Amino acid sequence: MGTKRENISKTSSSLLDCISSLEVDAVGIVNSDKWRATRLEEQALKLLPSAHSLVVLAMEIYPEVLDLAVPEHIMGRAPITELLNRHIYYLGERLTKAAYDVARASRRAGFKALPLPSQDCPIDSRSLEAVLSYLDAAQAAGLGHVGMNGLLVSLQFGPRIQFAVCLTEAVLPSTAEVPVACRSCNTCVSKCPSGALSWPENDEPYVFNKLTCQAYQNATGGCFECMRQCPVQSPIYHSWGVSS
Repeated sequence: MGTKRENISKTSSSLLDCISSLEVDAVGIVNSDKWRATRLEEQALKLLPSAHSLVVLAMEIYPEVLDLAVPEHIMGRAPITELLNRHIYYLGERLTKAAYDVARASRRAGFKALPLPSQDCPIDSRSLEAVLSYLDAAQAAGLGHVGMNGLLVSLQFGPRIQFAVCLTEAVLPSTAEVPVACRSCNTCVSKCPSGALSWPENDEPYVFNKLTCQAYQNATGGCFECMRQCPVQSPIYHSWGVSS
């Protein structure tokens, strides 16, 4: 008969096998050793007090679709931004399913789990903050770093990436960090049509006025310029891209 430690190792291994087989573009993992004494720990344990690991699932937002989403609202013109909305909805459905697949595998292995959806995660309307920051989770899991646009910028996809998350009691190995991809080129700040982005000061990674951004999006029917204009791995600025 195997020891308890061996049984835990086997069940964790079966969960890792499930994660590696998911049809997503990237996966990152952060465990409790890495999130200790952070806002991420506070948020994660409020949702699942026995959580030991957080699995972050990611898929690329296709730049071909994103490039059509110019923030213009002209009466009678075909709302071409809807193509991007549909695209994001499709990615969100696949990511949410993947999060539930991780949760199912975790529960079958004897670990409690809580899948969080790619879209419509509960948000505090006072601060416009989600119950768990996918941005903090993805950065802690080594999928990229927060750029001047306030988005996670990855080496592979730039900021054109969408996430879902699953909390689990299983103790999984954290994934390695990646180099910083944001080039601090100021493109996102200078081209933000709402003026919601400003040049960071005092060692801040970014300065972002959420209320200004939200008001502009409501007025124009949506804006993705901070994502679309980023040169990292962008077809628009292919000569600036960071090699995968």
